Amino acid sequence: MRQKIPLPGMRTIKTTVAVMLSLAIFLPLEALGTAEGTRFIDQLGPFYACIASIVCMQSSVGATWKQGVSRLLGTLIGGLLGLLCVSVTTYWGHPAVLVLVCGVGTLACIYLCNVLTRPSACAISAIVCCSIMLSHSGQERYFYTVARMLETAVGILVAMAVNHVLPGKPEASKA
Repeated sequence: MRQKIPLPGMRTIKTTVAVMLSLAIFLPLEALGTAEGTRFIDQLGPFYACIASIVCMQSSVGATWKQGVSRLLGTLIGGLLGLLCVSVTTYWGHPAVLVLVCGVGTLACIYLCNVLTRPSACAISAIVCCSIMLSHSGQERYFYTVARMLETAVGILVAMAVNHVLPGKPEASKA
């Protein structure tokens, strides 16, 4: 007996539309970037907006807003703590210092997200924090942080708009 291939559900269609819209918003901005990566616009890209859209849309319709706010809050916490760690560390050349500061930054991110009762923000906050410390230098760290926050906010707004415009599950009739 052949197994029937399932059709994509409405949540899958909404997620696809949200990702496509996020790409459509940010792909033109990549053409404006420079090879040197010395401007804010050089740090913008569709990747984080697409992730935010996917995370939001894969939640239940009612939880979309909560997931979006958690992701944005996690990005903000990770960005601010990453920048704080960078600003207080004067000797990055020693690997032991870098390991220790990344560990403290990760611990602080997870702790703050849990204190704010947003455990779903823990992972993204730690990722953004460590990314700032490990992959960028100088002014680029600030551009990177602002770009991630902006992209996440756009992805959340796109997910909210798609969720509002496209139909969801039909309401069960009350007898």
